[in-house]
Amino acid sequence: MYGLMCGVKNIILLMAIAIVAGCSSIPERELENAFKYQRLKRSNLEIAKPVESEYHDLADKAWVNMERGGTAEYVSILELGDDALLARVHLIRSAKRSIDIQTFIWKDDPTTRFVFDELVKAAERGVMVRILIDALNMPAEPVVMARMARSHRNLEIALYKPLNETAVVGRIGFWDNVVFKAKKMNRRMHNKLVLVDSRIGIAGGRNYEGRYYDRDTSFLFRDRDVIVAGPSVLDMQDSFELFWQDKHSVFLTQLLDVQLEFEKLTTDCEHFSSTNDLWLFEQVDQQASEPAISALRESIKIYEADNVKFVYDTPRKFKGSKERMDFEEWFEIVFEDAQDRLVIQTPYLIYSRTSRKGFKEIRKKHPKFRIIASSNSLAAADHVHVYALSFKHRKELYKKTGIDIYESKPFPADQKSYVHQHDKIVDHAISLSGIENRSDIENIERVGPKLCIHAKSFVLDGRISLIGSHNFDPRSAKLNTECGVFIEDAEIARDLEAIILNACSPQNSWTVSKRPHTPVVSYFSGFIGGVSTALPVFDIWPYRYTSNYELKEGASPLMPRSPAFQENYIDVGYFPEVPDSSTVIQAQLMKAFGGWANSFM
Repeated sequence: MYGLMCGVKNIILLMAIAIVAGCSSIPERELENAFKYQRLKRSNLEIAKPVESEYHDLADKAWVNMERGGTAEYVSILELGDDALLARVHLIRSAKRSIDIQTFIWKDDPTTRFVFDELVKAAERGVMVRILIDALNMPAEPVVMARMARSHRNLEIALYKPLNETAVVGRIGFWDNVVFKAKKMNRRMHNKLVLVDSRIGIAGGRNYEGRYYDRDTSFLFRDRDVIVAGPSVLDMQDSFELFWQDKHSVFLTQLLDVQLEFEKLTTDCEHFSSTNDLWLFEQVDQQASEPAISALRESIKIYEADNVKFVYDTPRKFKGSKERMDFEEWFEIVFEDAQDRLVIQTPYLIYSRTSRKGFKEIRKKHPKFRIIASSNSLAAADHVHVYALSFKHRKELYKKTGIDIYESKPFPADQKSYVHQHDKIVDHAISLSGIENRSDIENIERVGPKLCIHAKSFVLDGRISLIGSHNFDPRSAKLNTECGVFIEDAEIARDLEAIILNACSPQNSWTVSKRPHTPVVSYFSGFIGGVSTALPVFDIWPYRYTSNYELKEGASPLMPRSPAFQENYIDVGYFPEVPDSSTVIQAQLMKAFGGWANSFM
């Protein structure tokens, strides 16, 4: 009887989904909607001047360089999350005419509320502000989005490619999206940009959530952005305009539940930030109005670079358009002259067959060509299923493709240099736990936030750098749109390479290397493992070609393929420091039965 009831329930659910699919529609851009709700927005203007900024001076200098036939532009790498937040707030305060923000994720939390209040203040002094957010993850509840949409007439917010006419879709709406709108659901805008006055831009990997800006006590992303001041920002602006004007960019007030909440609002919007959260941003608030933030922090360095190129996918990528060169074609051009080494950092090591073939061809042409990859271990990863597919193909990546893999530790020894005011975050975590004294904690280095690599960068041959949103995986290649900044400059390449190699060092990462060879046993295990890995499902062979290794105390670091490697390292297993067995089980199940999903990751 119970089984019959469940079957009937499922049939009813499927019928309901089919009915919803038959009557629901995907909204497209309506300019009339924007005009209708524009008149209801706040229109008061404060008399406020933008702050002075060294980056505006550098942009002026870069344009003069261009007019005189030069190509020099000015660049800063934003390695620390707090630096990235400071730079954003500083540039928002410096804006004179326009601010455009493009992002994959905007999560309603104290950090985004703080940033949004800064954007409203900019709008109040006459700056035109536009925010474009991918609609796969809604930025907030409908009532909050209504408040955001009503914040000021100079501020517009659009969602890219929403799948439903409402922000809240419920269980039936979710399955309607999965079953009937999978193609649109799977193809997303992953680009991240901040543009100020079409003269200064920030591109990179950071979304909008406290975890990207050193504002979480349990989990933080190690990410990377780049500031560019100069003519290359015009290409960034063109990229933003293509997405903003696209028919799939829908104003917030086109969503019916947001529209309903909007019409209920009767008073001017108050600040979005809570006074209880402002202590989190005291230092940023104080420093953001200073004209030279690079003078305040050694971690923000300004470079002069002659060859800066912004590369981006357009919305037409989904239609297979070849009106302009896309990201993948740029990769091919850049790697044509590869000779010595590639140092790469990415959250996930999942490569398409084409990418693996390309690496093999480079190594065939240049046998000593070395590929060094900094990525996440299972203990540090934020997506278990994505890591599992990387782990499934690790033998091919290590042995056939020739990648030296370094998997980051969740609590690296250099965590204090990776996180601004790390001790302050740890103290806050301790206070939240109710522990009164630091001395009562046995492993104080494990109290702070777990760190996860989210940066997407590489350095080729010590001369060409890329910082962007592209994960170098099949999803970034075929499904998402991406963008990034290519820089050909020896000093920037040297410094960025040093940052990534530091992440690969023994105190911060485990080294992936071949497991010890046992005659006969290793041969048959490798053969069965190879057959098992080739299966899209039922990859259940438990033994792997590689393992993770920790440097022995007092021993010297060696390359993972060194004949003496085993003498200096200790095998710590496939999944060191994973805190619970359920995570390992999930990874093993995905490895065993999820190989078919590799092209979607």
